[in-house]
Amino acid sequence: MRPTRRGLAALLCATAGVAGAATPWPDRPVRLIIPGPPGGSSDIMARILADEVARAIGQPMVIEPKPGVGGNLATDHVARAQPDGYTLLFGDIGPLAINPALFANLTYDPVRDFDPIAQVALFPWIIVAHPSLPARTLEEVMALARRTPGGLAYATPGIGTPSHLTGAILSEKTGGAFIHVPYRGGGPATTDVLAGQVKLGILGLPPVAQHLRSGALRGIAVSTAARSPTAPEVPGMAESGLPGFDAAVWYGVLAPHGTGSEVIARMNAALGRALADPAVRQRLQQQGVSPAFSSPEAFAALIRAEITRWAPVVRAAGARIE
Repeated sequence: MRPTRRGLAALLCATAGVAGAATPWPDRPVRLIIPGPPGGSSDIMARILADEVARAIGQPMVIEPKPGVGGNLATDHVARAQPDGYTLLFGDIGPLAINPALFANLTYDPVRDFDPIAQVALFPWIIVAHPSLPARTLEEVMALARRTPGGLAYATPGIGTPSHLTGAILSEKTGGAFIHVPYRGGGPATTDVLAGQVKLGILGLPPVAQHLRSGALRGIAVSTAARSPTAPEVPGMAESGLPGFDAAVWYGVLAPHGTGSEVIARMNAALGRALADPAVRQRLQQQGVSPAFSSPEAFAALIRAEITRWAPVVRAAGARIE
């Protein structure tokens, strides 16, 4: 039976009304893309936050690790996603601040292609030594490096990582007395330092905290100016003779550029609520991570400042990936 002209007009009006109605965000699960492997630091932190954020927004948070190319694979994936609030990035200092100077052909722009939502956490990296290394302070390590024929080797999670760049700064200050030994991730680097294959390492603090407590590794200095609550026995850079050095690995949540301001505001509020929860804060701190909540504007300013800060360090280190 064919519809009457009046019936057809009514149907068209109803359809237009449904199409024009704004659907409240979110009405389905939100994906949080992780630029690291399952079980890694970013994956663990994201999962700690996810349950509380999901309660705040009324939809599940689906954690999706997408490791590869120094975090660029995940970051590019989110940069190209629809700006509808359903694909977000759990980004960090590597792909957002260091990689622009490290990679010759980066496929995304950390400033242009994203709308920052909030910084959520940070932690220092740490200079550690095998107990057999005859040095207990940063000053003694630098002096030992100068005396070592060919230089003192140090292990890091890879080329262009904050750990590598810290070693490059130390090498510059000692006339090239340090030799970089890059690994494919923090796990293999930590294993070889524990075994004494390389007696010095510059590694993320959370994964090595247990080895400091057991005495399997000796803490030399953390990368922040002050000491870290995770390893309060290890001095910061200021008291170790590098008062101008203060750096940490930071993490935050971002959306593809063009995401609506309402989505940004609601996610920022949900993350703030999660980070204010004592149980969430305790779980992060047990991982060696300090909660660090910010506004979208403050997080955007941090990213721009860190890009400017690390670019000359990358160039001075001679780190470049084609």
